[in-house]
Amino acid sequence: MRIVDLFWPMLEPPTDDEQRKAAEGRKHDLDVIQTAAVSKDLDVLIEEARRLSDLENERRKTAETKAAIYLTFVGVLAPILATIAPDALSPDKGWPRLAITLALFLAAGAYLLWCGVWALRAIEVQTSSHPDAAELATMWTGADRKVALARELLKCVRLNRPGVNRKVTAIKMAHMFAMRAFAMFVLGLLVRSGWTPVSQLLAAIGRVLA
Repeated sequence: MRIVDLFWPMLEPPTDDEQRKAAEGRKHDLDVIQTAAVSKDLDVLIEEARRLSDLENERRKTAETKAAIYLTFVGVLAPILATIAPDALSPDKGWPRLAITLALFLAAGAYLLWCGVWALRAIEVQTSSHPDAAELATMWTGADRKVALARELLKCVRLNRPGVNRKVTAIKMAHMFAMRAFAMFVLGLLVRSGWTPVSQLLAAIGRVLA
């Protein structure tokens, strides 16, 4: 992990070479599914293909559920931050305290904003592949209907995986921004509530040592 990622997590976009390799890998997997000899134990294969499809659907639903939680987190914390900021940023409190509190609350606001952005990306509607009614009807007109169904289910699993992975990645980014937003918020509250007692304590210690 880079040092800058500790303060501002960044997701580097894939390079052209990485995108090309990903496309080639997807094409290779689909070719393997299409040409593989799957004439034996078709019922087992279909059941496993459905299980894989259910797992991908569960990953997608989990990511979208967590996205809703992070959006709720943003919706709860943002009004609290907006409510306490004016009092905490009053110039009457002293400029050192004002500068530190301002930096912490601005950081918390920026982290909250991007937590919400990544959460929205996680719940973005994406295309999904699945056997349609007409496709199933066409399959059942052929002699190798179970083979065709098994292959179609496996293809759908492979085609849906990149979209699900993008949702999971978005949730990971939202989580990282949410943790930093909460940390900055808590530090801001500590500065707001603890500045005066700590200043008085340090002043008393200074008088004693003097």
